[in-house]
Amino acid sequence: MFGSALYVAPLTLALAPLTLALAPLLWPSSHCLAMTATGGPGHSRDDFNYFAYGSNMLRGRLLLLNPTAVQVSVGCLKGYRLAFGQIIGNSSRWGGAVSTIIPSPNEEVWGVIWCLKAANRQSLDDQEGVEQGIYSPMEVQVEQKDREGGEIICLTYQMNHFNASLTSPLYKEVIIRGARESGLPSEYIKKLDTILTNNFNETTPFTMQISEILLQQQNSTAT
Repeated sequence: MFGSALYVAPLTLALAPLTLALAPLLWPSSHCLAMTATGGPGHSRDDFNYFAYGSNMLRGRLLLLNPTAVQVSVGCLKGYRLAFGQIIGNSSRWGGAVSTIIPSPNEEVWGVIWCLKAANRQSLDDQEGVEQGIYSPMEVQVEQKDREGGEIICLTYQMNHFNASLTSPLYKEVIIRGARESGLPSEYIKKLDTILTNNFNETTPFTMQISEILLQQQNSTAT
């Protein structure tokens, strides 16, 4: 059901800059993406749906810069696989590769569907490094789990000029914690557990901030 185990392949994916150039036309701040694929009603015109498949599956991580985010449901994006990489010459605050999605006809990526106010569209773009050309926004149709709404149109992000490499143990932990917290299928979480990592363990202001979020999340689930 969930495709083959995760691995890091020697793949280089160069995405055309067209999506980035068209982003203001596809997702203006006043437009609402909270519409089902069949044209059903969504939320208000000040809202948009965002499909998170990486670190933003963890609520505390997403809320750092996007405080209006509210979980809508869990969803599945078909025809893609989860991969980890980075742009050559661009250092990651995470100490390793970060996640992206790559077209793969027989695979699927699970994640969290969030609803955000238009005021947070810019902060989400900034977090994903859109202006720096790290990620480009794209529109996808995501199947909702255990909801009658069917497919829902979401904003998500795909890495530009992708070069496969290993992610850090911290990034892997954030993804798995977010998957558990949000209610992703147990079989997919087992698949995430097979992600290979590097040995990065340095302490920086950013990693300390993320570690504090993980501690708070652990304490909240324990009470």
